[in-house]
Amino acid sequence: MAVFGLSLVSLGLLVAATPAFAAGGYGPGPRARGAAPISKSSAKYAVFAANDLGMHCFQRSYAGFMILPPANNMKVQVFRRGSEGASPVTSGISVEYAVNGNTYSAGKTDFWTYAASYGFPGLKPNVGITGNKLTGTMKYSAADKWWIATAIPVTPYDDQLVFNPLQTVRITVRSTSTGKVLATQPKVVIPVSDEQRCDYCHGPVNTAENILQAHDARSGTHLYGDLLTGVRHACSECHKDNALGAPGVAGVPSFSQAIHGFHADKMTMTSVSPSCYTCHPGAVTKCLRGRMAAAGFTCTDARCHGGMARVSDSQGPPTNREAWLQEPTCGGCHGAKYAENPGKLYRNSYLANGPEGMNGNKIMCESCHNSPHAEWASTMAVDNAEPLNLQGLATYIKTCKVCHGGETGSIHGGGGGG
Repeated sequence: MAVFGLSLVSLGLLVAATPAFAAGGYGPGPRARGAAPISKSSAKYAVFAANDLGMHCFQRSYAGFMILPPANNMKVQVFRRGSEGASPVTSGISVEYAVNGNTYSAGKTDFWTYAASYGFPGLKPNVGITGNKLTGTMKYSAADKWWIATAIPVTPYDDQLVFNPLQTVRITVRSTSTGKVLATQPKVVIPVSDEQRCDYCHGPVNTAENILQAHDARSGTHLYGDLLTGVRHACSECHKDNALGAPGVAGVPSFSQAIHGFHADKMTMTSVSPSCYTCHPGAVTKCLRGRMAAAGFTCTDARCHGGMARVSDSQGPPTNREAWLQEPTCGGCHGAKYAENPGKLYRNSYLANGPEGMNGNKIMCESCHNSPHAEWASTMAVDNAEPLNLQGLATYIKTCKVCHGGETGSIHGGGGGG
């Protein structure tokens, strides 16, 4: 199984497992989503951090089957400040992360109870599928020029069990030689939600069982019978899922193609608006919350994902689009000057038309603009805590002085790509 290719988001399920996770049991709602103003950092280092997709999701219960495990990714870049010597820091430091006010996950989801059934034998509670925990030290990727922690097993419930999909992490940068703290980024959103409402269509009681029986009746499988014998299945065993690096079975449509195609004409059964929020999180979570959302764009806009039928049909002939690997582009609306790098998605692209010395595999687009679906300035104040800390402005990184002292000017100088 791949380490999610830095792409871990998909549909999830809502099944009643325990009273704490009963359908609709979201508690009083997110607490303190806003962020108090933060003074600009005067540190000698600037810390940029981003989640890869802007929202990840997982199932409330894994008693029936698995689509995705609880997990989220965090990427960090560290730059040495200076009017002349500003540069990325790639060695001599350690980069640590800790989820704020959220120190355990087991009990907030039953994933670890059933983890062995889905190919993770011996996985200890509160440990993610790549070995990371809710606190840890990030690894440096020389190829990508970022520090990364994959599959952090965060849940949308803090230690007081308050539902908040916009959980945050504190990033701490230390000198490896002295242990001294060089810089921090105290509040970076690491979003995750289990707000999916399969029960709206598949019933609030025995939701997972109802889904399995419907699948068996339509596809000739025996998933429900297997469950009765204690055998559980992951959807990716048969359906290709690029989010998991799962190849699937030849002749079986990918998970994204099957889910969107089958349900495209059935969304009249839900009153959730937009209907995408029935499965993608969600009416409370509001996965789409960034600058594009503020401008009135929706997921179903023709310039973005489009409707469910389009999402599914595009994965068949003649285009054969690969879900999660081929997605809407920035350049499609903003032109060549702000386009992704050739052959790369936004989340994996770098500045390519900046001033001399800034181009190439150095500065992630996400470092200055944040995650897709949560681009700065976000409609959620807590997302904007990071740019407030870096530049004193709750918007994308637009001032050169964040890294270059008193210098001013445009980061995007001209040309195309990045």
